[in-house]
Amino acid sequence: MSLSTFFNPRSVAVVGVSADESKLGAVVFKNLIEAGFEGTLYGVNPKLAGQELKGKKCFASVRDIPEPVDLVVLLVPARFCEAAVDDAIANGAKNVSIITAGFGEAGHKDLEMSIAKKCLDAGINLLGPNCLGHISTFDKLNASFAPCFPLQGNVAFISQSGAYCSAILDWAEEKGIGFSHFISIGNKADLNEASLLEAIQHDEHTKAFVFYLEGLKKGQEFLRVLKEVSKTKPCVIMEPGKSSKAQAASLSHTGSLAPNYRVLEIALQRSGAIQVYTTRELFGALELLQHVNHTDFSGSVGILTNAGGVGVLSSDLCEEAHLDLARPSEATIEKLRAVLTAEASVGNPIDVVGDAKADRYENALRVLCESGEYKNIIVLLTPQMSTEPKETAEAVIKLAKEYKNVNIFCSFIGGQRVREAVNMLKAANVLAYDYPTDCIRLLGLMKAQMAFKGMPEVKAELREVPAEIREDVKKAVAEGLASLPQSTMNKIMDHYGIDYPKCGNFTDKAEALAFCKKLFPAPVVLKLSAPDALHKTEMKGIYLNIDDEAKFNAAFDELTATIAKFQLKNASVLIQEMIVKATETIIGVNSDKNFGRVMIFGTGGIYTEVMRDTTMRILPANDFDAMIKETKVGTILNGVRGEEPKAVGPLAETLKKVQELVLEIPEIKSIDGNPVLVTKDRAVVVDFKMLLK
Repeated sequence: MSLSTFFNPRSVAVVGVSADESKLGAVVFKNLIEAGFEGTLYGVNPKLAGQELKGKKCFASVRDIPEPVDLVVLLVPARFCEAAVDDAIANGAKNVSIITAGFGEAGHKDLEMSIAKKCLDAGINLLGPNCLGHISTFDKLNASFAPCFPLQGNVAFISQSGAYCSAILDWAEEKGIGFSHFISIGNKADLNEASLLEAIQHDEHTKAFVFYLEGLKKGQEFLRVLKEVSKTKPCVIMEPGKSSKAQAASLSHTGSLAPNYRVLEIALQRSGAIQVYTTRELFGALELLQHVNHTDFSGSVGILTNAGGVGVLSSDLCEEAHLDLARPSEATIEKLRAVLTAEASVGNPIDVVGDAKADRYENALRVLCESGEYKNIIVLLTPQMSTEPKETAEAVIKLAKEYKNVNIFCSFIGGQRVREAVNMLKAANVLAYDYPTDCIRLLGLMKAQMAFKGMPEVKAELREVPAEIREDVKKAVAEGLASLPQSTMNKIMDHYGIDYPKCGNFTDKAEALAFCKKLFPAPVVLKLSAPDALHKTEMKGIYLNIDDEAKFNAAFDELTATIAKFQLKNASVLIQEMIVKATETIIGVNSDKNFGRVMIFGTGGIYTEVMRDTTMRILPANDFDAMIKETKVGTILNGVRGEEPKAVGPLAETLKKVQELVLEIPEIKSIDGNPVLVTKDRAVVVDFKMLLK
């Protein structure tokens, strides 16, 4: 569906227009006129029908307007909006923007859905409801009740919060920051972050995107578009909602239920998004993207300073932000020594020492710019006795214009003595920060995205599952079982080649003992096996180190009593060989409503939730070795303190096989493999649950 008439309409009708300047209808009408809208503008209000307002014709209804309207903006109470949409449909309108609140976020989801369906059926693009409206600066369109019309700029800002939009606009006006598009999406009944990103991605005026989102709609579609767009244009995303209280606030604010935060972080990261976590970082990202010479934040960062202490502190900050401070090449060091004093440090940071005047800063900075070794350089200055802040600022401004292949960031640390210099830098659009922390933190966030920029899409090759397994799974679903029976899981693990202990399921005690005697004196494990027994430890359903007949009798009798106590259906006693000298890990798969199947790997055992040593992937994935290395248990498995490495290769292969089975057997909603024991030569799934609900 085209959005060209949404961003650049030839005609706009404001429903709910008013002569009362305090009414939102009057504000939006005025904003359209003052922005210089060049199309035809109509007012819609039965009380003003047949009259003119600010020289524009007014009608009782949109259906009375003699031509199809490109954009209809609704500012009437929610209870009147559906009738107004009917009028827009009758008129042949192409786009509707509902600024009015009082829909899904206020408990009236049915009304919102009814309007959205009518617009969809009529081929109308719908923005909102419950939004600020939208602005397209290069098209001279301000179809919002924003308090100002922003400058033209190269960043498209898309926000779910209208109030946050107002704050951004006020800040941007003070900073001289401009936008190509400024869109408040509210409840996202139709138009959302994915559809808007796709529509604007090729806009010649937009070089970067910034999002404030309180929830995602069509998450997988958004990731697909985001991955493509981020190859050429930076996409900054701030999504609050880590805490349960924040999620509840989001639900009441825009009717959006925030997704699992960790899943979202992984999804955005691997799609090439730049993630920011505070308002300060979001503002900083907007300013940075507006003024940098380029958006390549890979490679080493160079630091130029006149204070050793500040250089040391900045080095620590760079390490925390995962920024590389590579030493200059010998050729560059030789050139630096030619323009610096003998006391200067020419490593990185490059310390021009405290008596440096503007010429020394300029000469050293020019050497770094010309070297081609640093795409991003930070200039630090403290106001010492010989320092020339103003003249140094002039030198930086000159070099920033001369070397367009380098981004120069400044932090002139101090108060009154550096204020004029800082103002000069900002006036020349050279990024200047009061504290090195802000600059370095932002650069770290920008660089973090570079590793995932343009990552190839992983596609899964699905195979046919044997008919016997298919029938067993269908039977379990039909019977309403919570999880697959052990016998079916064994067939599945055999089919996919997943290693699990020698085992047997028994209801007959004599048969169970005969099985154990084949393994004694090697220890075995006796476990409760039942589709509804999901947490065996809490039910006292596991007995370890059973290596003789007496221990066997006691354990089997206890498990039989537990089965009777909890009235478990299809229950049996599972007997497994006991795996020793192994490291406990966990492999799990869940289904996320936004992103589909999500795999988790990390430290396993009964303390998994306490240790919280896990990493995730949105499936399908293909970097299972990297997934293992991202965890602390992965470090242990690769050998620490003289220990022999464990079977990391078979473990990565097991992760791959688990991915295959959940993608090929969609009835399995989630998997819990805990523990998966890793020995020196095996990755053994000791306890496996395949859940159907």
